[in-house]
Amino acid sequence: MIAKICHGGPYDCPDRMTTPVPVLLVTGPVGVGKTVVTGEAARLLSGAGIPHAMADLAVIGECWPPPADDQWNEELIHANLACMWVNFRRAGASRLLLCRVLEARSLLRRVVEAVPGADITVVRLRAPRDLVQARIMAREAGRDPQWYLDTAAYLFDRLEHAGVEDHVVDNDDRPVAQVAADVLHAAGWLGARSPDRR
Repeated sequence: MIAKICHGGPYDCPDRMTTPVPVLLVTGPVGVGKTVVTGEAARLLSGAGIPHAMADLAVIGECWPPPADDQWNEELIHANLACMWVNFRRAGASRLLLCRVLEARSLLRRVVEAVPGADITVVRLRAPRDLVQARIMAREAGRDPQWYLDTAAYLFDRLEHAGVEDHVVDNDDRPVAQVAADVLHAAGWLGARSPDRR
């Protein structure tokens, strides 16, 4: 379905099926800082002169109401990603930064379908539970934060044992630029690969 949506469009790229594409996916529980760290990683890549593109998968799937059989809009997210990647590639991007909650590595097959040639590295962000809760409370000030707090608590335990990641990086009270640099180093995208912060 994804291929049919984008095939033959004005920005279709003839090499999209054959060229390897390094993809770095940042994951972790709600409130751990995925979007902020991924955005900072994009800034660091720009500073290093490395062509890339970035997408927050939750954002590109923002559409309501979702289908009854796809409450998280996974089909829409990856259909959008396929079309976006064609445009990103045409604009000169050679790498792709993504962020999302990833509960199972099997979900990566959708990324591979959307970005043919994708060579995916998953980095999981980790932070103390009380710090994640404080971030959610600050982010949701003036709104009811309970759904996010409950979801973060569920994901904390699940992601610790799910084994979805290739590397783990701590996002505690360190500067975001340092955390993002660790993410890029862990994936081998900037400089020498650094050891996981376990």
